[in-house]
Amino acid sequence: MAFVEDHGAFLADFGVPCIAGSAQFLGLLDQPDEVLDLTRASAHSRQYQLTFITTAATLRRDDPVSVDGRAYQVREAPRQVDDGAFSTVLISKV
Repeated sequence: MAFVEDHGAFLADFGVPCIAGSAQFLGLLDQPDEVLDLTRASAHSRQYQLTFITTAATLRRDDPVSVDGRAYQVREAPRQVDDGAFSTVLISKV
């Protein structure tokens, strides 16, 4: 018997509403920290990362996206996670 994943169920509990163009979907907004090594010093940076079902939206660099009612802009092309069912993308507040 084949195992069928329900990707929507994964986002149902913790996902927030997102809008990109005409696409409306659920996504997970994370704020991962990153330590940047700047030769003799280091800096601590907080990023905004959106995880979504890959087929739910087509996002490109500089696209506007609304996450839980707040405006963001896509910083770079999305990256697929593992088998490609989900993608992550870095976004910036507008």
